[in-house]
Amino acid sequence: MTARLRRQDGFSLPEVLIAMTIMLVIMGVTLTTLDRARTNQRLDERRTESQESLRRGVDQLERQLRNLATPATNVKSINRALRTDLIFQTADPLKRWVRYCINTADPLIPTGKASLWYQVVSGVPSNTPPATTGCSGTDAGWTSQSVGQSVVNARNGLNRPIFTYNWPKDAEGNDITTDASAITRIRTELWVDTNPGKAPVEQRLSSGAFLRNQNQAPVVDFTFSATGRVLNASPTTDFEGRRLNYHWYYGPSAITPPPGCAPADPPPANYLGFGIVQKLPATVTSPQTVTLCVTDPGDLQVTLTKTVTF
Repeated sequence: MTARLRRQDGFSLPEVLIAMTIMLVIMGVTLTTLDRARTNQRLDERRTESQESLRRGVDQLERQLRNLATPATNVKSINRALRTDLIFQTADPLKRWVRYCINTADPLIPTGKASLWYQVVSGVPSNTPPATTGCSGTDAGWTSQSVGQSVVNARNGLNRPIFTYNWPKDAEGNDITTDASAITRIRTELWVDTNPGKAPVEQRLSSGAFLRNQNQAPVVDFTFSATGRVLNASPTTDFEGRRLNYHWYYGPSAITPPPGCAPADPPPANYLGFGIVQKLPATVTSPQTVTLCVTDPGDLQVTLTKTVTF
């Protein structure tokens, strides 16, 4: 036993160098794998954080849309309804006008990303929000807050809308975008990518809201009875079931009623009167062009012109 302990034989220098080289290779591979795992973990954390921040912003947007402010006199609840820019009134008196938008100039390159901004009118709310067309954290008249980053709806020149609306359609199927009060549903769709052009691929966040407080324009119609020359607007309907105001005009051609439908004082000769039922004067001859102008409590105005014979 003592003799064996006194022996001097062991690993040679080449063997030690080979063992060290193998150990260094294994350690390098291990550290590279760990570093890659840490990098992927940071990317996952950034992606999750960005998605959650934007998801919370979208949830807030949907709550505000569902509690859209009841329109005031001559002020519509939705002021601007564009693909990447939405301004509307909320029921919160301290945040009457709010805005959600992105700056589409930011992400025009392949790796471009934009922020979704939430803005509230600074100071005392008025009937008209600031007429800002840009979208940033320093827009005049707005107090801005970034809802989240990494929005790539417009990355690399893409034209994917954030907001889509159920606009009414014309005979050719095109959107009629002249009256935002016709919108009753708004869909939100965000494409999110913290590292555009590289794995993992972009993610989509989508949601939608029905505007339960949106004031819709009346659907105007009327009938004519040759017996007694009676005009009757009872077929006119209102989505909210509220009381409507009716003003009647007649003449040889179509008439454009004034804002609010009511004529100036004294009324013109071609003004028949106010109310759901009216009669054509006995002195008029057939045919006659009759225009019915209707307003609702939110001051939405709709007209209908028909030619009647008797």
